[in-house]
Amino acid sequence: RLFTLPIDSPCPNQIIAFKCLYHRRPYWFLDSGSSSARPRIVTFDTMRKRQIDTLKIFNHNVQEVKENEEYLVNFDCGGREIAINILLGTGFPNEKPKLIVSPILRHPWVNGTTGEIENAPGILNYTIHSDLGRIVQAVGREFEKHPPRFVNESTPQHHTQSHHGPPPAHQQCRNGNVQEFSADKRKALHSPSHEPDPFGLRNLTTDELDRLNTDEDCLEEFITKLPFLQQQNEEMDQLLVGIESLAVDNLARKQTVEERKAKVESLALEFKELGQQWDTLNQRYQRKAEDFSPQHIKELLQIAVSMADGKSDDEAQRFLAGQSDVGTFLQNFIESRKLYTMRKAKEERLVQQLTALERAAF
Repeated sequence: RLFTLPIDSPCPNQIIAFKCLYHRRPYWFLDSGSSSARPRIVTFDTMRKRQIDTLKIFNHNVQEVKENEEYLVNFDCGGREIAINILLGTGFPNEKPKLIVSPILRHPWVNGTTGEIENAPGILNYTIHSDLGRIVQAVGREFEKHPPRFVNESTPQHHTQSHHGPPPAHQQCRNGNVQEFSADKRKALHSPSHEPDPFGLRNLTTDELDRLNTDEDCLEEFITKLPFLQQQNEEMDQLLVGIESLAVDNLARKQTVEERKAKVESLALEFKELGQQWDTLNQRYQRKAEDFSPQHIKELLQIAVSMADGKSDDEAQRFLAGQSDVGTFLQNFIESRKLYTMRKAKEERLVQQLTALERAAF
């Protein structure tokens, strides 16, 4: 169903547009100043695409995470980079977008638990006619002009430090997330219970460790007795045995493979010779088929009938001219007419047979 409404109608176009977007229906606006003006159709997908286009126009470094659903914009916040993740629900632009900042900042606009930007003016006053790009741009400018601190940041962090000063307590990731470790966590990470010990060095005394460090024979013996190294040696021995068995099997089949290869080459040569013979015989067959085709035989019979008829006419002309006697004329004329009659009968018979075949759809 389509909704049309003049611009000067008492009911605003915004209300109609809102209802159409809510029910996922296309709508159009019609200019009341001209009766012949064509209506301008605005669909739900068109409105959504326009909002995404404004995001790319008013902001730099827009990254498309998932087409038409999720986008990422990076901003500078006091010398450190933050990322705003824009999530567009199925009801957008009818429903407001969800903006999540990472890392979480201490700011009145930001939810300190989830990192969602909830109290920005553009989010609070959002309508279907708001520009998504301007909303994100305003949030980014607020963070750039008034850089907030991170939620996990107790004291301001300096970008430069002396060569003898302690290292920073946080590490910045590629996407701008800040990971902070307390003293208890650092102690737990460096504790022996969290470090892997594949060589079993924790169970050795200091004297045994010194001996391993100074005596190469003792170190080599210790290494050869390591469980995982013994397992690797066993697997390597099994692989070597398998490789040797496969090599012996391949050598045993070498003669058979060569014999079959020679047989295949011989068959290929024979096939080539037979192919050449077939080509020669096929050409010969095509010539014979053309020579003995019914149409060709019919043409030859017509030529023979014409020659026999002409020969009898020549005999009659010589007799009339006095060039042959009666006996010679009768003998030659009767033979030529007999030959003409026989050939003419064969021609007519062949024509009848060909006509019958054509009628029988052969």
